[in-house]
Amino acid sequence: MKNLYFLIENYWFKLPQQLRFVLLGGFNTLLSYLIFVFLIKIAAFSYQFSLIAQYLITVNISIFSMRYYVFRSTHSLKTEYSKAWSVYLLMLAFNYLFLYITIDRFQLNILLSQAVYTILSTAITYILHRFYSFRK
Repeated sequence: MKNLYFLIENYWFKLPQQLRFVLLGGFNTLLSYLIFVFLIKIAAFSYQFSLIAQYLITVNISIFSMRYYVFRSTHSLKTEYSKAWSVYLLMLAFNYLFLYITIDRFQLNILLSQAVYTILSTAITYILHRFYSFRK
């Protein structure tokens, strides 16, 4: 089983960094969105609570998976973790503002608003992580 992991890992790291980001980031984004949907639709929490709870649940998964499987970073975990969290806090603030404007001001659907923000924020998140959080 260990050999299979190393074989898959070997092929994975032959992929271009941007493709690894899209694939792993896509998984992390899907997980984040599904948790957000669950908190809104099943648990019936407000979008404000759901957004913050979803970030708290998924940011650590994202940081550790991006650090190793996308950027292959070997720098200080403490420093990169702090930088990555600062990126996610910035993105959380923008996300919160975006949802406030689209939901409370324009009365758009909560899930559609979050889906649109997710699409818009993907490139920004990659750039911030690439050149700030996990810079070589």
